[in-house]
Amino acid sequence: MRALLLAFALLAVSGCAGGMSKKQCLYADWRAIGYEDGAAGRDASAMSGRRAACADRARVTPDMEAYLQGREEGLGQFCRPASGFDHGARGFRYAGVCGGRNEEAFVAAYEKGLMLYGLMQNLDAASSALANAHAEIDALERRIAVAEAALISPATPHAERVELLVEIRSLHQRRDKVRGAVDDLVRDLDRAEAELEDFRRENENRDYARGALRATDAAY
Repeated sequence: MRALLLAFALLAVSGCAGGMSKKQCLYADWRAIGYEDGAAGRDASAMSGRRAACADRARVTPDMEAYLQGREEGLGQFCRPASGFDHGARGFRYAGVCGGRNEEAFVAAYEKGLMLYGLMQNLDAASSALANAHAEIDALERRIAVAEAALISPATPHAERVELLVEIRSLHQRRDKVRGAVDDLVRDLDRAEAELEDFRRENENRDYARGALRATDAAY
């Protein structure tokens, strides 16, 4: 299960490390920047790129004391089960920043959120696969109709008719193969929907999960 959870932790939290301009470095509110990093669950190493950028562009040394004070305040908001669940539900990586802040409860909620993220990814993939199959069938039907019309056209030379017969046979085979896969794709979609619904029912009474679950209800 842990391997599955880690497989879905796809989106690393960005620290916007080197994106500060000279003006931003000169007038930076380092405490506010620290709070933003903490509230987003970023590791303190997010400052390393800013430190280098500001030294290079503005000869400014960040106020690390103010930054760390702000970061501590931000972490106080981040290291809660509700934030953990939401962080996981968005597929974000947990950088291990909640040590000493009820990390066990945070991680338990985060892993639940990561499960929700995986279930939503499965549902999206199943829905897309079915939609793509139907779209391919429609496209094949159009190509078959065009080829059959050319086959019976008096203006089509005999040599081209032979080629058209081969093409039509191939198109029919491909269409039949895709049609044959549709039932399995429908079952995959039904299964993904049922698994997501089961998860929602099992977790709808968890206080930390309600906000994220409402957001997924709106999305699906």
